[in-house]
Amino acid sequence: MLGQAPYVMFALLFGAAIFGLMRVLTPRAALGGSEAESGPGGPEGGQNAVLVHALRPFYALFLPAARAVQVPPYRARIERQFVSAGMAGLMSADEFIAYKLAMGVFFTALFGVLLGFIIMGMSVPVLVLILLFILGSFFPDVWLGGLVSQRQLLIRRALPYVMDLLTLSVEAGLDFIAGVHKVCEKARQGPLVDELSFTLREIQVGSSRQQALRNLAARVDMQEIRSFTALLIQADILGASIGPVLRAQSDLLRTQRFQAAERAGAYAATKLLFPLIMFIMPAVFIVIFGPIALNFIYGDAVIGG
Repeated sequence: MLGQAPYVMFALLFGAAIFGLMRVLTPRAALGGSEAESGPGGPEGGQNAVLVHALRPFYALFLPAARAVQVPPYRARIERQFVSAGMAGLMSADEFIAYKLAMGVFFTALFGVLLGFIIMGMSVPVLVLILLFILGSFFPDVWLGGLVSQRQLLIRRALPYVMDLLTLSVEAGLDFIAGVHKVCEKARQGPLVDELSFTLREIQVGSSRQQALRNLAARVDMQEIRSFTALLIQADILGASIGPVLRAQSDLLRTQRFQAAERAGAYAATKLLFPLIMFIMPAVFIVIFGPIALNFIYGDAVIGG
């Protein structure tokens, strides 16, 4: 068992390298706001998904099996995540499930057959092959969830500045639509500006303001945006001025951002405990108590002469 430890370590490092390569090759279009285009489901990434398009002929073979997977809640969640990642229309739910199956087969063939059996000459148990298939099939979910989280982080960072600019525009005498248009012109390009631009186009083609704001909240899927759109819809229904509403929301967002920074600073000390206990403290103990232990075991002639 100990003789196979180097092979297992090599397999783990090789797997980490493959996983990192796949992360690099997967699309980052959701993070590039300046190249975004609008699609029927929301703002889409303008760049191509390198790995997804390269493997399309491969995972297309699994489409019949993917269509047999009838899980409506999971399919709806996949479609919402693609919209939230800014890549609506990149893949359908059937294609994404087929992509998951293809990644499961790819991981199983790479690690179970090629690396384990052919290179290392070990017989791989069936249970390990099943675990490899499950691990590979989870990679697309991790990738898509990571894109959604990163895009929401960019929106959360840009939201206070955009809210301040929108508040100043409305308080200067512009109505809400003109204020959003001014924000889209003056603010730095990013996912939030792309979403607001798409909302403007929805209103221009005939959607009501309330429906466009609801669609914005559904696309972004963030609590801050849901609160923002709910306040605007309520003000629109009651006929109230949106200037004070925007000012209060802007102050609230800035306060929440400061509180989040304080929480992150407080969590930093807790996150340092694990590396401190696992790596730094053992090294300190070895330096301090190592000579004492050696002197106790081997006598005074070994250390210090």
